Amino acid sequence: MGAIEEARYCEETGAPLNDAARRIVELATQVTPVQSRSEEDTTSGEDVLAGIPSVELAHGKWKYVAIDISSRGGGTKRVVRSIANIKFHAQTFESTMNRLRPLGIEGRVVGGGRIEFYPETKTVSIYGYSKTFGRAPGLNENSAKIIEGAFPDYNVQW
Repeated sequence: MGAIEEARYCEETGAPLNDAARRIVELATQVTPVQSRSEEDTTSGEDVLAGIPSVELAHGKWKYVAIDISSRGGGTKRVVRSIANIKFHAQTFESTMNRLRPLGIEGRVVGGGRIEFYPETKTVSIYGYSKTFGRAPGLNENSAKIIEGAFPDYNVQW
């Protein structure tokens, strides 16, 4: 049994440098139909998605991604994620989806950028774009609205 290849990305451009990284980016950008519900699955898609927080942010300055997620029951939702110590947008997507796929949830990256999240001052700043996934017009503004809904007493700027 061979070792699992670690995904590698270009430090300057975020472009995938090997097959493992290309697979992650491909999965992140394709529209994947979620398998239909089985008769044993009694949880509706909306119920599953309701339990998924719209926003999960790491303290400090990190890359973020916005992901459109969908469930077997047919629901959809956009979520915003940043994870500490992750260098590339595709890794944030991969880490997030590794937690959501076992729940029957699929996802597609809409785009990303940088985010600064400081709970002690109740501030969030969103800017930039993902070199890996390209520019997504209006994404930072849309992500700010999602974050404002999760943190209504924070100063959210984009």
